[in-house]
Amino acid sequence: MASIAQLEECTIVWLCPLKVELRAAIAMLDRVSEDIPIRARGQHVVYTIGEVGLHKIAVVGYYQEQGLAASGSIAAEVIRDLPSLQFGLLVGIAGGIPSSSNDIQLGDVAVPVPEGSRPGIVGYDLGKAGEDVQYELKHWQNSTHPLLRSVINIIRARNDSRIWRHLRVLEDSPEFRRPVTASQYRVQPQVHYATILSGNTVIKSQSKRDQLRDMYGGIAVEMEAAGIMTRLPVAVIRGIGDFADSSKNSAWQSYAAITAAAYARELLLCLPYALDPRETLSQMTDRLLPR
Repeated sequence: MASIAQLEECTIVWLCPLKVELRAAIAMLDRVSEDIPIRARGQHVVYTIGEVGLHKIAVVGYYQEQGLAASGSIAAEVIRDLPSLQFGLLVGIAGGIPSSSNDIQLGDVAVPVPEGSRPGIVGYDLGKAGEDVQYELKHWQNSTHPLLRSVINIIRARNDSRIWRHLRVLEDSPEFRRPVTASQYRVQPQVHYATILSGNTVIKSQSKRDQLRDMYGGIAVEMEAAGIMTRLPVAVIRGIGDFADSSKNSAWQSYAAITAAAYARELLLCLPYALDPRETLSQMTDRLLPR
């Protein structure tokens, strides 16, 4: 758990809407602090502090709520609680949107990137309804921060090959292991880069899912990103836990959570550490690296 002093040192927040996503995030940390937590006045959430590489990370789950409003509330909390915050990672599961051009399978990872006029995240139910039943979409989501997009491009250039080494945690975490099913043709997950749709509705209908895909494009649908993109510079990373249709269930949630967390860990390892302007490179090395 986190003391106030540790919270002040955290530059990254790892946001996990669901409990299974929180467990997956903690499994990917290099080290987890065991310090006795101290709660600041007005603090409503409890953080788990850990490290990935040289980055000090504050991991936080939502308070058993989902949706865009919950994301906006959490964003306000972490901005207040983490004075050194630079970036966030919103990591968890989503419903995949299959198409003829995207062979999306359970356990794959979806990462939003700008394409055409779309910024990467599309809030499909954030808009204006007219009398003629037409729905005018309001594109006010920010795209992923340029530095995080640059890191994502590096991962893509490596053909995602380094990500799955982090799944070695499955040797000690059987709850996250890949389900055995005849419907899956690939053993190793793949990463898909395109638009992710975000809204307040749990989609469990193939016709509704396909309608959204035909209207806005998209490789996945989820319920938090559109509530946070304009408030906090985040990278969104989603593991495919179902196909947002009538067969939706929790069988693949744990594995999808850990594949998304593996991508998040790789992103952090590729993200350059920000040198404190008050110290030299030599001072930073002495402070961070063991002798």
